[in-house]
Amino acid sequence: MKRMMILFVLMLAAVASAQQPGNPAPQQPQPPAPVQPPSVPNHYDGVASCANSGCHGSTQPLDASHVLQNEYYTWLSKDRHAQAYNVLFSDRSARVARNMRLKGKAYQETVCLDCHSTNVPARLVSGKVDVEDGVQCEACHGPASGWRAEHTQAGWTYEQSVARGMTDLRNLPVRASGCLSCHLGNDKKEVDHELIASGHPILAFELDNYTETMPPHWRRGKDSVAADTHGARAFAVGQAAAFSQSLDNLARHARGEKWPEFSDMSCINCHHSLETSGWRQERGWPGRAGLPSWSPQHWAVLRLLVGRANPSARAKLDNDVEIVAVRVARMNDSNGVLQAANEARRTIDNVIPQIAALSWRDDDVRSMMRTIAGDTDFLLTADVHSAEQTALALQSLASALTRNNPRLLKSPMTEAIDALFEEVKSRERYEPSRFVQKLAAVRAAL
Repeated sequence: MKRMMILFVLMLAAVASAQQPGNPAPQQPQPPAPVQPPSVPNHYDGVASCANSGCHGSTQPLDASHVLQNEYYTWLSKDRHAQAYNVLFSDRSARVARNMRLKGKAYQETVCLDCHSTNVPARLVSGKVDVEDGVQCEACHGPASGWRAEHTQAGWTYEQSVARGMTDLRNLPVRASGCLSCHLGNDKKEVDHELIASGHPILAFELDNYTETMPPHWRRGKDSVAADTHGARAFAVGQAAAFSQSLDNLARHARGEKWPEFSDMSCINCHHSLETSGWRQERGWPGRAGLPSWSPQHWAVLRLLVGRANPSARAKLDNDVEIVAVRVARMNDSNGVLQAANEARRTIDNVIPQIAALSWRDDDVRSMMRTIAGDTDFLLTADVHSAEQTALALQSLASALTRNNPRLLKSPMTEAIDALFEEVKSRERYEPSRFVQKLAAVRAAL
C-alpha cells in the first residue's frame, strides 16, 4: 500500500512538472494524414477542368502569361468543334442513321460519336466528360490527368507535359495525324463508302488551311514556334501526312473484308450524268475504259512538293502511284493493292523529314504557287477532289503571303483563288477545263 502511494505521488509530480512553464504538455499522437492519390496519367478530366477564369476560361485575352487564357471561351462560342455533337440532331444525321440501319439515333451511336464528340471509354475518365461537349480540349490536346495540375507550376516545361500525356501539337506529323483521324479516317473511325452513300458529306481537309480558318486560341506571331508549326511548313507536312494516311487506309481496306472500298476511288467515274459525260470520253481513261479509278486527290499537290524536296523520290513515287492506280481499278487483286500501298507509304514516310525542312521564304511560296497553278495537264485528267485540294493548297499558301503583307487580302491573287472555289463548290457540276482556265488568272496574278 505504501509502495502504491509513492508511485501515485511520483506520477502526480511528473504531470505537474510537464505542465510548468517551459515544459509543454506532451503531444498526443496524431492520426496519419490521408495520402493523396497520385494523378493517373492518360485519363480525361473533362473540359470543365480547364474553364476556370484564372486558367483558360477568361472571356477576354489576357497578357498575364504566354497563353491567351480565353481558350475555353473561344472554343465554346466560336469553334465548330464545340458544335460537332449538335450536328447529330439534324435531319441529315437522322437520314444517315436510318440508311445505315443503326439501332439508335445518330447522337447515340459510336460510329457517329467517335468523331462528333470526345467519346472515350468510361475506364479512362477521371473527371466529367460529356458527349454533349462535342470535340473538346482533350480530344486534340490529349488526356489531361497526367499534367493538368502541374503544367502551371513555375519551371514546368512543355516537354514535361508531353511526357505526361499531352499531345505534342508542335510536332507537325503528330498534329496532322490527330486531325486526320477524323477528317480522313484511320483504323478506328472513318467516313467510308457506306456512310457517304447513306448521306454523310464527302470530307475534304488541308492542315494549315483548316487550322488557320478556325478562330485562333493561340498567340499568333513570328516567333520560332509559330514559324515552324503554322504557315507553309504546316501545309507541306500536312499534304505528306494525308497521303501517307490515305495509303494506310487503302492497305487496311485491301487487307480486310470490305474490299473493294469505294471511298478510295474517284466518285465521278461512277456518279455522273451520262448526258454530260462527253468530256470523260474526250479525256480518255488511264486503263480500261469505264473502270472505277483510284482518286489521286492526296497525290495531286504533294507530287509537286516531293519534286522540290527529293526529285529521285518523286520519280519512284510516280511509279508507285501508277501501280496503286492500276491495281485498285482492277478491284480483283487485293493483295497487289496491299503491297503497292505499303511500298508507296514507305517511300513518302522517308521523304517527310525532307519536306518539313524545305525553306518557305515569300519567293519560295510564290514559286510553289506558280508550279501548282501551272499543273494543268494533270488536273485535266484528275477528278474534282484533286481540283479541290489544289484550290485549298493555293489558298493556304496565299495566306502565308498575306500574313506578311495584309494588303494582298484585297488583290487580284486573292480574287482569282476565290474563283477556283466557285468551280468546286458543286462537285456534280465540276468541269476540268473551266477550272484550268481559272488557274491561268492565278498565274497571272502571281
